[in-house]
Amino acid sequence: MKTRVQSCCNKETFANEAEARRRLDRMHALGVRSVLPFDVELCRNGWHLKFPQPNSGPSTKLRALVEARDNGCVRCGAQVPRDEDSIHHRIPRGRGGENTAENLLLLCGSGVTGCHGWVERRRTEAYNHGYLVRTGFDPLDVPVLLRGTTWAYPSPDGKWVISGHVADPHGSPSDLPEETT
Repeated sequence: MKTRVQSCCNKETFANEAEARRRLDRMHALGVRSVLPFDVELCRNGWHLKFPQPNSGPSTKLRALVEARDNGCVRCGAQVPRDEDSIHHRIPRGRGGENTAENLLLLCGSGVTGCHGWVERRRTEAYNHGYLVRTGFDPLDVPVLLRGTTWAYPSPDGKWVISGHVADPHGSPSDLPEETT
C-alpha cells in the first residue's frame, strides 16, 4: 500500500525506498510499459522510479561526423560555435526521420533563429533546396544546395557527392542533377 506524500514533480512519489522498490519489481514482473524503470531515486519529497532518459538526437560520434562533413552552416556557410549551431533532420523525427548522416545537416541558429529558423519558416523553399525531404523520398536521393552555390548529395559515410548541376539565380533546381565524384 502506497503511503501518500506530497508530490514534488509530475512523477509518482513514494514515501520510502522500500515502497518504490516494490513498485519497480512489480512493473518488471508485469512488463506493463514499453520503457521500464531501471532503478529508484530520492527526490525532494520522496522516492521516484528512475526511467532511462529519452535521447532522440544523434550520437556524439554521428554529430562529429556531420560537423566535419558540413564544416559550418550548409545554408550560409557561417562558422558558428557548437552551442550556437543545430543538427537539423531533413525528414523530421516526427515523420520517421532517422539519425543518419544523409538525413542530418548542420545549420546555424535554432528552430526559430538563424538558418534553422529560416528552414522552419520557409518550408517550400527549404524543400526546393533539399534542406527538407518530402515524405516517401530517401534523403540519399535528394540533393542539398550547399551555401547557395553547389548541389551535392549526402552519403551514409559522412561525405558530400558533388553534382555537376549549377544553382539557378532563383535558388531552386531546374531538374535533378546527375552525380559526379
